[in-house]
Amino acid sequence: MNLVPWNPFRDADNIQREMSNFFENSPFGFFGKTTSPRIDVYQTEKDVVLNAEIPGVSKEDLNVYVDENSIRLSGQTKKDDDYKDDDVYRKERYYGSFSRTIPLPVEVKSQKAKAEYKNGILSIYVPKVEPAKMKGCRIDIQ
Repeated sequence: MNLVPWNPFRDADNIQREMSNFFENSPFGFFGKTTSPRIDVYQTEKDVVLNAEIPGVSKEDLNVYVDENSIRLSGQTKKDDDYKDDDVYRKERYYGSFSRTIPLPVEVKSQKAKAEYKNGILSIYVPKVEPAKMKGCRIDIQ
């Protein structure tokens, strides 16, 4: 039998995903669609990497804020002026503001974060803080 360490962020992410699925797939129209970008977060040896799907948004309309424990994404999806609402046959896309704060699994160096936006995917790379070295020394027992 293997023990699995408890990770509050993993559990919180599962709960958030289930709630998002419930609201998105609900037969009740008053819930509407989620407006948060879908994300993947993973760690490499040196970095925490976040990839967010944000298609149809120009990079000038995106904002990224990184602190030591989280990343906040916000922005705005603008509607084309090519048509009027009276002429719409079907409307599924969301237009307007969005915001999402993602807790990070480890502490990071926020001032060294880098981001790139390509083909509708925003990728953010943030170096992890090095684990603190033990302060102290080994002593002999008498």
